[in-house]
Amino acid sequence: MRINHGERSQKSFRRVAKYYDGRSFKCNPKRHLSLSEQTLRRAFARWKHGGELPAAFRIDYQPRRPAITAPVLVRFTNYCASQQLPSVKSAWQKFSARGGSFGRGQHASKPLKISYGQLRYHFPAADFYLMQGELKAIQAAQTKLAQLRLKVMADIRRRLPDRPPRRRVKKELHWEI
Repeated sequence: MRINHGERSQKSFRRVAKYYDGRSFKCNPKRHLSLSEQTLRRAFARWKHGGELPAAFRIDYQPRRPAITAPVLVRFTNYCASQQLPSVKSAWQKFSARGGSFGRGQHASKPLKISYGQLRYHFPAADFYLMQGELKAIQAAQTKLAQLRLKVMADIRRRLPDRPPRRRVKKELHWEI
């Protein structure tokens, strides 16, 4: 199931083996399960090629409900894309301390009770660093644009006067008799 959700097979085999290795059997608590990553890999390969999984490995697995919701991650993504931050962890600490809100008009509420580990499970750090890289590129481009704008304005001011020249109006005298 973990593999179907995109987790790498090596990581999922290691996680499952670590969780179940050494657990006692329900039918005989004195006996303990000896399970390794390699045993799981062999059973998985046998199942994948032959289609039949040994009965001992049939587990009714129900995925856990995520503690973090899509709207919270979307707001966190917007938060990360709006300012430069040193790391995912510091960004999450600031964001969650504000109760998951940021920007003007939103009042800070209670801090979020979502751990950094739960965030990392659903929010790849690579995405964070891609956004931060784009923010740096935008800032560099804005600096370059500001320098170019100042250069153009200085050139215009050098060539043209601040005020237009005064127009001299000929005054004609009109005599009425």
